[in-house]
Amino acid sequence: MSKKKLLILPFLLINGVVIFAALFKGIQISLGYYPLIGLNQISLTNYQQVLNDPFFRKSLGYSCYLALTATFLSLLLGVVLSFLLLKAKTPWLHKIIGLPISLPHIIVALMIMQLIGQTGIISRIFFQLGLIQEVGQFPLFIHDPGGVGIILVFLYKEVPYVAITTLAILRQLQLGYVEVARNLGASTIRIFFSIILPMIQKTLMTLFIILFCFTFASFEVPYLLGNPSNQTVALTAYDLFTQADLTTRPQAFALNFVMSGICLVVATIALIISRILPGGRKAA
Repeated sequence: MSKKKLLILPFLLINGVVIFAALFKGIQISLGYYPLIGLNQISLTNYQQVLNDPFFRKSLGYSCYLALTATFLSLLLGVVLSFLLLKAKTPWLHKIIGLPISLPHIIVALMIMQLIGQTGIISRIFFQLGLIQEVGQFPLFIHDPGGVGIILVFLYKEVPYVAITTLAILRQLQLGYVEVARNLGASTIRIFFSIILPMIQKTLMTLFIILFCFTFASFEVPYLLGNPSNQTVALTAYDLFTQADLTTRPQAFALNFVMSGICLVVATIALIISRILPGGRKAA
């Protein structure tokens, strides 16, 4: 074993012990073994209660709606933006586009709240211009049932991330095929779907997995901008964990593992689809 590997071994060992110890403890509690409150029998009761709860199913559907909507829109807009940046020759524009990536989600959530809230900047401008008679007439984008404010936060953060990542891949690709296809009379749409998309589909599928898992399990943005009647799965788990009744804590752990399982299933399906699509290993 080389010296470099020996140097990182203590780091991996310490972090590995902490992670696996926490994982083992979480599995124990989710299965009902929680001696602190007198639960000593292992069973799948907590998972059954969580999966059969109508409120959880509603939270699951709402979380999937937010995650899929934000992810697909981010991929679509990010790819379009990457091609625009590929043609742009101004380095400062690339730096400006990449600025949102460095901002924490909670800061962006507060920015969106101040911008498009019913008492926000845009609402006040509309009021001063006489477009609305009172701020309450401004459309509800924050704490709304559709989660518009939540989706806008994710788009603000994720579209630049997709654009910068895709742009780095596009610059490394052999785009001579594009010129050949264009000279042979292929349309722009045909070139994109037949040449460019197969080259970048693995990257897009990886981005899909990252963005979906993050938005699906996001807590702080739905907590600040979400509607109380439409909770995400992460908020439901948080409510169960913070209740004064400690008997709900095993359900919170079970719900967290259900969330992890859903993310794992989605990631597996996405990887399988990526292998089948043009540009995947099976197509190579």
